[in-house]
Amino acid sequence: MDPAGGSTLVTLGDTNAWTLDASTDRVDVTAFGDTNKHKVSGLPDYSGTLGMWWNAVASSSPRYFAAVLAGTPVTLRLVPNTADPTTYFQGLGNVDGSVNVSATGAISTSGKWDAANNWAIAA
Repeated sequence: MDPAGGSTLVTLGDTNAWTLDASTDRVDVTAFGDTNKHKVSGLPDYSGTLGMWWNAVASSSPRYFAAVLAGTPVTLRLVPNTADPTTYFQGLGNVDGSVNVSATGAISTSGKWDAANNWAIAA
C-alpha cells in the first residue's frame, strides 16, 4: 500500500486475508422479437475486503488506519501468491477500516475498499 496514492509501496504486515470482486453490471438490450433476454457487460466494479492482525510494533496497523482517517485514495497492490510477486492486482482504492477487540483472542482489523481509479492485473 502507498498511503499517498503513489508508487512507494510498503507492505502491510500481518495481513491474513483479502478479497477482490470484479463483478460487472449487465445491461439489458432485449429487443422486440427476441426469444430470450439479451445482455451486455458493463464495466467491472472493483471492490473487496482486507483482514489483518493488529500490529502496532511493525507500524502496519497504525499506518493503515492513518490512511483510513485521511480519507484520500491509497495505492493497493494485492498479490495472490507471494511465491510469484510479479502477478498482482493494483490500483487506487478508497479504504475503510474497523478494529475488532476480544477478551479471549487476538486483536484483528478489517477493511473494505473500492476502486478510486483504473485497476489492472500485472502478469
